[in-house]
Amino acid sequence: MKHCIIIALASLLYVGCNNYEDFEFTGIVVDYQECTGITDLGYAIKLSAPDTIGGEYMTRDTVLYNNVVVVFGADRFLHKGDNVSGRIYLDPNYSKTECYYHYNQNVPEARFTKLKVIK
Repeated sequence: MKHCIIIALASLLYVGCNNYEDFEFTGIVVDYQECTGITDLGYAIKLSAPDTIGGEYMTRDTVLYNNVVVVFGADRFLHKGDNVSGRIYLDPNYSKTECYYHYNQNVPEARFTKLKVIK
């Protein structure tokens, strides 16, 4: 009986694990989007690397950028013009499942796993 309980608990832990493949990125912050409020933001980042995964993004200043990804889960506030690097993973349904506010931007969504602001 003990073995059955241990196996059941282990399988629950396994199911609860996040399976994602993060990758390195570099880019510049061009805009932000509110998720659940002003302290929970997604950042529109024009990627310089990788250069093939982003989409077209129109900022609130009506500037069109290519190769943009909206990334959530920053451990600090970022500002327009910040050069950033680190690691992210794609999470295509993040804003649909986690945010109160939704935007009609056709760009990939991602989450930070490591973030560095380049000075």
